[in-house]
Amino acid sequence: MAAAAVASVRAFRCEFARTGWFGQDVVWLAPEPAAPFRALTSAVHAMFPGFPPYGGAHADVVPHLTIGDQPGGGSGALGAAEAEVRSALPIQAQILRAWLMTGAQTPGSWRAIAELPLGK
Repeated sequence: MAAAAVASVRAFRCEFARTGWFGQDVVWLAPEPAAPFRALTSAVHAMFPGFPPYGGAHADVVPHLTIGDQPGGGSGALGAAEAEVRSALPIQAQILRAWLMTGAQTPGSWRAIAELPLGK
């Protein structure tokens, strides 16, 4: 069921060329183009309407690839991670599939439960 919804989004190429921050707790990479990631989010949410992205906490889900999130070393550690990643930008990627994942706030609890190929 979810596979069909995700397959409605075609495989695509993207580039991660800049970083962004959510407050001082999360540093991330911004994908370009962002529209295919938004389409994937919408397709998966349509299949599981009772489970909105991020529990519905955000009106606008910003497509991103998290670099770091609230590390033990604080925002200084995140800044160092951002600087290291910036030196490797831009990063090119081909997006061929989505993973459906489950987990909790507990470190190491996240795991993939399904691999969903995109359309061709």
